[in-house]
Amino acid sequence: MYRKKLGKNIGSLVIAAVIVASAFTILPGEHRKADALVVPGVPLVITEIMYNPAGVDTGNEWIELYNMGASELNLSGWTIKDDADNVFGDLTGVVIPAYGYYVLNGSDLNNGVETIHVFDATATEVMNITYDDTATENHSLELNEADEWVEGPEGGTPGAVNSVMVPPVTTATLEDTLYSWDIGDWYVGNVTVTLTATDNSSLKGTQYKMAGDADWTMYTGPFVIEGPGVFEINYCSIDIWGAEEPAQTITVQILNTSSALEVTPTTADWNTTHTIVVKNAQGNVGLYAPRETTPRKTGTSAYIQWSLFTFDVSGTWWVVDEVGGEANAAPIEVSPLSIDVNATPDTLDYTKLGVEGSIQTIEGTAEIDGAAAAGATVNLIRPDGTIIGTDTVAADGTFRFLDINIGNNGAGEYNVSVYIGNATYPDASGYDTVTVNTVVPNITLVNNDAVGGFDIGSVTFDVTYPEDGAALLASYYNISIYKGGELYAWYIYNDTLDEQHGPVTFAVAAKLLNLTAVAPNMWEAGDYTIKIWVDVTEDGNWEYIGESTYTVAAAPDVNTKLLSAAEIDVKDQANNSQVIQVQIFGKNMTTYGNKTNLKIGDNMENVTDRIKVEGDVLYAPPKEAYQYWKDGIWNITVFPTKGSGTIYINVTWPDTEAVASEKVDIKDGGAATVEPTTIIVDTLTDITVTVKDNYGNIIANAQVTLYYEDEGTPYALDGQVTNGSITGDGSSGKGLNGIYEFTISSEYAARNIIVVATFQTPGGDTFYAYAKIRSQPAHDLTVALTPGDVLAGEHTEFTVNITRGNTSYADNFEFYILNATQRQQLQDGELDIATLTPVYTSTKANDTFKHNITEEGTYYLYVRTTDKKHDNMDSEPSFEVSKASVTATPSLLVKNVDKNVTLDFTVSWNGNPVNGTLYAHGLQEVASYHTYVNATVTITIVNGTGNLTNVSAIAIGNITFEFQPEAEHSKKVEADGVVQVTTPTVSIIEPAEKVAFLAEENLITIQVKHPLTGNGIQGLKVEITTPTSSDKHEIGETDANGKLLFGIVPLLTGKIHIYVEGEHAGEIDIWVGLKVVASSEVEKKQEFTIRITTRGGKAVSGATVKVDGTTLGTTDENGEIKYKPEEEGTVTITAEKTGYYAGSMKITVKAGAEEGVPGFEFVGIAIAITLVALILRRRR
Repeated sequence: MYRKKLGKNIGSLVIAAVIVASAFTILPGEHRKADALVVPGVPLVITEIMYNPAGVDTGNEWIELYNMGASELNLSGWTIKDDADNVFGDLTGVVIPAYGYYVLNGSDLNNGVETIHVFDATATEVMNITYDDTATENHSLELNEADEWVEGPEGGTPGAVNSVMVPPVTTATLEDTLYSWDIGDWYVGNVTVTLTATDNSSLKGTQYKMAGDADWTMYTGPFVIEGPGVFEINYCSIDIWGAEEPAQTITVQILNTSSALEVTPTTADWNTTHTIVVKNAQGNVGLYAPRETTPRKTGTSAYIQWSLFTFDVSGTWWVVDEVGGEANAAPIEVSPLSIDVNATPDTLDYTKLGVEGSIQTIEGTAEIDGAAAAGATVNLIRPDGTIIGTDTVAADGTFRFLDINIGNNGAGEYNVSVYIGNATYPDASGYDTVTVNTVVPNITLVNNDAVGGFDIGSVTFDVTYPEDGAALLASYYNISIYKGGELYAWYIYNDTLDEQHGPVTFAVAAKLLNLTAVAPNMWEAGDYTIKIWVDVTEDGNWEYIGESTYTVAAAPDVNTKLLSAAEIDVKDQANNSQVIQVQIFGKNMTTYGNKTNLKIGDNMENVTDRIKVEGDVLYAPPKEAYQYWKDGIWNITVFPTKGSGTIYINVTWPDTEAVASEKVDIKDGGAATVEPTTIIVDTLTDITVTVKDNYGNIIANAQVTLYYEDEGTPYALDGQVTNGSITGDGSSGKGLNGIYEFTISSEYAARNIIVVATFQTPGGDTFYAYAKIRSQPAHDLTVALTPGDVLAGEHTEFTVNITRGNTSYADNFEFYILNATQRQQLQDGELDIATLTPVYTSTKANDTFKHNITEEGTYYLYVRTTDKKHDNMDSEPSFEVSKASVTATPSLLVKNVDKNVTLDFTVSWNGNPVNGTLYAHGLQEVASYHTYVNATVTITIVNGTGNLTNVSAIAIGNITFEFQPEAEHSKKVEADGVVQVTTPTVSIIEPAEKVAFLAEENLITIQVKHPLTGNGIQGLKVEITTPTSSDKHEIGETDANGKLLFGIVPLLTGKIHIYVEGEHAGEIDIWVGLKVVASSEVEKKQEFTIRITTRGGKAVSGATVKVDGTTLGTTDENGEIKYKPEEEGTVTITAEKTGYYAGSMKITVKAGAEEGVPGFEFVGIAIAITLVALILRRRR
């Protein structure tokens, strides 16, 4: 017999199942054991093939088909063919029932190699199986549950379960309290039965029934057998192929605990003696002790008595009456006794292993009802449940555990357990606890240079044992960081976990706990709490718990990180142009210091202001030395000059002008200083160069050479200066005292002369040092310039006269107009004039040129010859540029009030009228002119005047101006002056306090005036909004005096907003007002009641009442408070309460009745009666 997987070679036999089209799927997972390939929703499987039956094959060959689905399968229209296209059998009208087999008979299957093809009703091939002749004659090929094809029995199993299919195996599990006695296993209550079936393929179902029942019940889940009685349950399972296991049987016996059987006592204490009486017994009676299988006592009569019986085991005892195969039962509950245990010490602090205090004694007493529990067993159990000591209670009731190694056993709650009898089912027991407290470790912040918003810096703690300062984080620990009370990051380390979570990276190195932020994470500014739990004994309980705090400072507005080396050397000239790489950030590491954020122009304008390089460099790098790469990274080419020097990079962030700095140290190199540092071109000048090493020692043997710097390439050399080289020999002027003396005349102006010093140390190392001399023009030109005052924007003609040595001087000139800042930069050597474009070039000593300037300020004319040898530096003539001024009549307009107004404009400069075009921003022509946002009109100004007629104010804002002078090529420039378009002035006249009261009518008077004239404005629409409606409601128009009176009864507190012509004009608060109710006249020293209510009359409790500013108290639930005045006069009573508007009233305190004058009270009563009568008469 051959057994191989489907689709694998079986000797010369190959059986394959092939998916022919993408429409086919694999049977759902619960049916996959057969690895059947089927059309979606059509679970058809070939399970057996008989290709070589006994005798004649024709008509006796067959193929077994199986429907694995839960619905019948109609195969009408399907065909099965062999390789020769012979149709096998006829499937017309064939319907296979759910989980049913069908045997299809046919002919022409080869006894050699053959392929069976299966086609569905659409003639699509859905599977094919290839086989060879390997089965014995009259034996079939069967599919088993392991997806394997095997030789079947003689004749096969057509239409039935394959012989190789193994039926399921079902087990039953019973759940309830079970007692195993010599009379059998008995359950106390209802029993839950769970059936579990296993199968090699897939289960179709499980069924069960009570013995004797005819019908089976399909098992869907655990079921309950309700007692009492003896029950026999049959069960079995069937798999997907129809293989069914033989029926299994289980018997369940349930005690009858509600029979007539009576037993006394029903309860008892352990080790007590009783007489047990059993009544209404019917059969064989036994008394069973807990966990025992044979009875202690037996009997067979209806009444049984067992005297002087001692219950020597605690737990549930049972009296069982066995009658006719069933059992009645009654329990006797025997309770264990309580042992009073007192262990000391109650608490102690954990101490590290090997340190004094880590060895402790735990002792105590154990008693039962005040008597020693002598002989009882005592267990000392550490927090993880391990018994670490056992003792026996002495005759005096004491026990003791000596030399308990707390350091080794750890912190937590130790249980001192005392019991008599079985440890699991004690007859007497009790316990006490000894708590070993956790200890606070040393957690010391030793470093914190973390910066919020960045991944730079770290936070470091020293974490040690408090006992000896040793490293603590060497075993299990949990480290948690909290921010704002929320868990932020954590690190767990034990025998099964080594996990970190959150934006902080933890690293432990001996005593140090280092916290870092690794990109892309970054530090978040704020306050943090770090908590550390340490389990040094590794038993799951913490021995050390502590916490500390730290703060991550918010980043400044600008931050830098030096990416290149922090230390460089001075090198030979060809290699001394060195790149410093610095990364620039804003407030966080995702805001890069790129050109945009630093406000640096595309052509590097402003770069030297934003990123300044200073220190021991030849000169501050020009903009050509800066290169932006990416992510805020800048490459800056510098030329270091001095060993043991420093280069500083200072970055200024725009807007905030915050500064961040980095520095680069210069290590190896010499030091060269030069005097003077500036010379005049074509002027013979003495130069002194001093050369030292980087320790300050003079160098007498240096080679010192002076070179012109190349005009086009920073730091490059362009020829040696005449007489500009000395080889030091230690003589005067040639290295004596490190001094080298030159006399030179520079051939070029506005050029640098680079001093190059080279020397060797005694060790043979070559060192370099550099210095700079600036060759300046001769500042010998005198320039006169007119005019001295210029109108901004006007194309002005300037007249220039140039002299040199008091003589008119003509040459090739370049004219530059500089503002004050540029002039200062030029004089300080910070401005390269070549970066500017001359405003004019000339060859004349006396000349004119035209130019316009749009910005106010003081300007200077710098003139130099094109060979750069002569200029007028330090004596540049200046002129003032100022703007035109505009005044308008009227100077103010009111929206929706001023209509069809004529605006008269006067434009002047330096007090004189001007001509040109006035641009009024905020006006628009719409037939007439209207004030309009973002619109502009032009007005021709002649002799300083112009006007606009029919101007109406319809939008609030300012009318601003630009002025363009009439001269050709002039430009429009902002002019001084403004016309304000505003709202009218609105006053709330009544109520003066701007307060309205809830639920009562309030009269409100407003007045609207023109802010310029102060006159009232008639006919303006007034609207309001209230707390009950956010929509505007029109309430009327102002009268001839600009006034409007209206009444309102507010229903909610809040605000009344007032609008005039749609613009917000004011607001009135709505309050619940307090009212003071009291007699207006009272007598001195006579107590009276003050009542506080709302203005609507509702009593207000809890209101604070004051008399002339002194607090009297608060009102009761009736809104009342008593007061007895001690002095005559007028007093003011006020009432206040949060959420209410204060109320007040004045009362008069008069003298009371004279004491000791008889009949006074009677006179008062008589007067009162008279007054009443008078009132009554008047009413008549």
